[in-house]
Amino acid sequence: MAIRIMHVVNNLGKGGLENGLVNLIERMDADRFEHVVCTVRGLGPNAERLHKDRVQVLPLGESNSHSRFQTPALLRAVRRFEPDVVHSRNWGAIEAVVAGRMSRGCAVVHSEHGLEAAAGANEPKRRVYLRRMAFALADQVLSVSFQLRDLHARRTGFPARKIAVIHNGVDRKRFFPDSATRQRVREELGMGDAQFCIGCVANLLPVKDHVTLLESLTGLSEGGRDWRLLLIGEGPERARLEALVDKRPDFKPRVSFLGSSNRVPELLRAMDVFVLPSVAEGICNSLLEAMASGLAVVATRVGGNPEVVADGESGLLFKVADVRGLSNHLLRLQAQPGVRDQLGQRAVKRVGDQFSIESMVQAYERLYSGVRSETAVPVLSVG
Repeated sequence: MAIRIMHVVNNLGKGGLENGLVNLIERMDADRFEHVVCTVRGLGPNAERLHKDRVQVLPLGESNSHSRFQTPALLRAVRRFEPDVVHSRNWGAIEAVVAGRMSRGCAVVHSEHGLEAAAGANEPKRRVYLRRMAFALADQVLSVSFQLRDLHARRTGFPARKIAVIHNGVDRKRFFPDSATRQRVREELGMGDAQFCIGCVANLLPVKDHVTLLESLTGLSEGGRDWRLLLIGEGPERARLEALVDKRPDFKPRVSFLGSSNRVPELLRAMDVFVLPSVAEGICNSLLEAMASGLAVVATRVGGNPEVVADGESGLLFKVADVRGLSNHLLRLQAQPGVRDQLGQRAVKRVGDQFSIESMVQAYERLYSGVRSETAVPVLSVG
């Protein structure tokens, strides 16, 4: 009999967590696993990617948006669908741990996928206490990086050895180098083959710190370099970022806000360098996708980024908000295409060897089978 899993998330927006959940469901063995996705506060564009004939979607937010606490509604959903495993993700869905435990008829998994602010920022004591309680109630706690595991263990006092780590994986059938696509998309965007193209795929949120990326481009601009920046993503920071660009006449024709896009694989192939300037991360799917696409990547030394990028080997790292450090990396990569190519080639190999989506799916299948059969689940490490 197939194992039924109820995945609980805050919503199905265009974030890495939501994208990763859909990727996971699409690739798990349909003969062994059934899926119900429960969203606590509304749906989102990733809901359209789920095949309705195979996956049931229950948006609690549409009928319970007036309620701040969702445990009763979640408990009703668990009793209605009778899952074998309830898997909640991040703080927005953490009440599902309580609902799953109250139902007494299923195993409970909770996973942490990233942070809403810098790692050094203080969390409210109430949230720390409730997260610690949820960790203790769950049959298995997961994290997507060792850094995030250790951070939550330090904050909550929950033993790090009891938190499993499963790294995100990248779909190399969608993300791979392709010179023909590069040329076609560049022509479409009005770029010549020699123009130095920098890109970033990330929601326009404060935690992603696009401001540092924009400020780092001054060095390229003042040096008379031929460059272009593609920003892919939407969010509340867009107006602020556009205002910063508007103040720089030399930036306006070079910076393109492309919004949310379903052409990310093609757009990545048009770039020379991918920059991730976040102040906090779990394991960033966009970073993995850029590496699989053969790009030289430059990322902040935070969260799981150093677990993905071997500094100087498969990419370059810099300190959070270090405008000069990022600018120096970009100047070097613009001037040395051979270095870009070498970093990109090593990046492709690294994600293939250590961050494949196949390995990620296998790890989750083992996890769900283990907690369902009430066997001891070891701390996992993929990558």
